Amino acid sequence: MSLSVALLGSSDRDLFTGLRDRGYRVSESSASEVSSLYPPGAKGPDAFLVDTRGIVPPSRDLAPLKRQFPTAGVVVIADTLDPNGMLEAMRLGITEWLPAPVALQDVENALRRVTRPVSSRTVAGQCFAVVGGKGGVGSTTIAVNLATALHKATAEPTLLVDMHMAQGDAAIFLGVEPRFTVLDALENIQRLDDAYLKGLVTPTPCGLDLLAAANRPLIGTLDVMRVRALIEFLKSAYPWVVIDCTRSDSSVIESLDAANTVLVVANQELPTLRSASRLAMALRQRCGANRIKLMISRFDSQSEIDRKDVERVLGGKVSYTFPSDYRTAVTALNKGEPLVLSSQGLLAASFETAAREIANLPQVARETARGGLFARLGGKR
Repeated sequence: MSLSVALLGSSDRDLFTGLRDRGYRVSESSASEVSSLYPPGAKGPDAFLVDTRGIVPPSRDLAPLKRQFPTAGVVVIADTLDPNGMLEAMRLGITEWLPAPVALQDVENALRRVTRPVSSRTVAGQCFAVVGGKGGVGSTTIAVNLATALHKATAEPTLLVDMHMAQGDAAIFLGVEPRFTVLDALENIQRLDDAYLKGLVTPTPCGLDLLAAANRPLIGTLDVMRVRALIEFLKSAYPWVVIDCTRSDSSVIESLDAANTVLVVANQELPTLRSASRLAMALRQRCGANRIKLMISRFDSQSEIDRKDVERVLGGKVSYTFPSDYRTAVTALNKGEPLVLSSQGLLAASFETAAREIANLPQVARETARGGLFARLGGKR
């Protein structure tokens, strides 16, 4: 059965006739005309193709359309990408933005992505973003091991995304040499579908898929809309997504409202706490306080700065702590194997417990090398 597409705001006759020749039932109208054509509760067209070339994307017109026709997909063609308008549209679930000039095949691919039958779509996955309050706090170690623990606990496809661009080390932690990177995904966001993503990710020996850090310098800054669109797509492709985030790129930080939970990592050093405090405050304002959780890496119960001091500085309860075990962590790194797979110690147990709690999975008792049962090491206390 051919798909019905409402083409809005376009004067491109080649686009209209090209889609019609490929079997689409294309109608041309304005947003207000489409609304009046269908009675309340009617399904409406399968997709809207909104051509904004030469004008600011009409987000105020898209909002009522999405409310009236929630099952219809939306594809926007634009040569001027207004950040405010795009952000509003993205919050409505519109992730298909095609930059002009656009090829007809790209338009058709985008329409196919937004009109996949609901019965064949993967339920939106859970996305957890790990961001260090300062460099060197061990956020990559935490992200790698949380992702591995999730995959181990669920046996479901799990993706680790290294969003450190040209400075990420997740591939080293996992013992792989990726051919493609997160930058390839961001630069080709309009082409991104399940098949294309499969070609970009790197399978790892521990069972994770990795979308690695870029292997070339980033020129300029990232487009926050592309980052957010990538996160939304990855959530549709994987049950579990863990992002190892850089705090130095504002575009990445601004896109984290697409994550289900943001994990801010600090340690018991004053400079790190000051930096993490500012970061946590900004993220609470952007994502909501209930989605921000605090972690302490290399936790030392004998430190002059205790847990209550950390919570006072960071402005919230510390949800998870990870004990210091430098030798075990470095050994796992040098082997290219996550320590939750290679160690039976307290640090590995704390990662597994935290992963289960973050993902709302049932806890299990885990026997360590010392013979104790630690069902909730590193969890909330």
